[in-house]
Amino acid sequence: MNRPVPSQLSTAELASEAADLIRAAGLAAQPGGAPGLLHPADAAEAVHALAGLTARLPELLDQVGTFLSSEQATGRIGTPQADDFDTVRLARDAREHLYEAGRTAALLAETIAAAATALAPLGATRTAGGPLTPHV
Repeated sequence: MNRPVPSQLSTAELASEAADLIRAAGLAAQPGGAPGLLHPADAAEAVHALAGLTARLPELLDQVGTFLSSEQATGRIGTPQADDFDTVRLARDAREHLYEAGRTAALLAETIAAAATALAPLGATRTAGGPLTPHV
C-alpha cells in the first residue's frame, strides 16, 4: 500500500501525518482493533514497514538539525523572549538533542530491522491442511 505522497505538504505537515498514521496503526493492533492483526504474516509485514520507517528517521533528524544551523548562521532564528545568547544556547541544545535522537533512531532502526528479519519466515498459522486461520 504505497500511496502517493502529497507534494504540497510541508515537512512538518508530513511528519504530523506520519505520526497520525502510526497512532492509528497502534490502535488497530490492539485487541478488538479493526482490522487489526489477523495473521502472523500481518505482524511480519507491519514490522517490515516499521523497519523502513525507522531507517529514514536518522536522516530526517539530521536534516532538521542542519536546517537549524543554517537558519541560525543567517540570523533567521530567535525568540521574542530570548536575547542572542539564549537563542544560540536554545538552538545548540535543540541540535544536540536532534543528534542524540538520530543516534537513538539508528539503533531503533537496527533493532526493528533485526525483528523484521526474524519474522520474515513466519507465515499465518494453518489448521491441519486447512485454510489460513486468523488470530482472534
